[in-house]
Amino acid sequence: MAALFRFPGVAFITGAGGTGIGAAVAKGFARSGCSRIAITDINKKALQSTRDAILDINPNAQVTSRDGDVADDMFVDSLARDISKTFSRLDYAVNCAGILGNDLRSTEMDVSAFDKINNVNYKGTWLISRAAIAQMLRQEPLSEHPELRGAVVNIASQLGIVARPGASECLP
Repeated sequence: MAALFRFPGVAFITGAGGTGIGAAVAKGFARSGCSRIAITDINKKALQSTRDAILDINPNAQVTSRDGDVADDMFVDSLARDISKTFSRLDYAVNCAGILGNDLRSTEMDVSAFDKINNVNYKGTWLISRAAIAQMLRQEPLSEHPELRGAVVNIASQLGIVARPGASECLP
């Protein structure tokens, strides 16, 4: 498949390890002509697999990957500095990192399990968005997109809009 070259600039994708949405988004950027890609995931081995897949799609791509927890503000700040240092800009940030909780009713779930889910799914999305927007505000727009300094997209699976019956995010 020929590259469409619709995505000049630098893309950053969270939750990019494995076979889920984030990995598919990262590979999609590579297929669409984005040749500077930063990826992160908590699973180092799965992240390496996505990195390898991107390089299979475009052997000339510059890919930076770093495993870590998007809910950790120190990790996110350090990662944002590394992306800025490596690529000097950030044009597309896609938040795909997310976790599921145990299949428990609200009355059965403890606070630490609830906090873990919300730290990754909500706080992590906010931390990444905050860091990405800060970089985007410091840079000039790409000539291909003169009206934009960058774009942030937050992705959720179907569970972002449809609750699981009996799950802790639903009333029992």
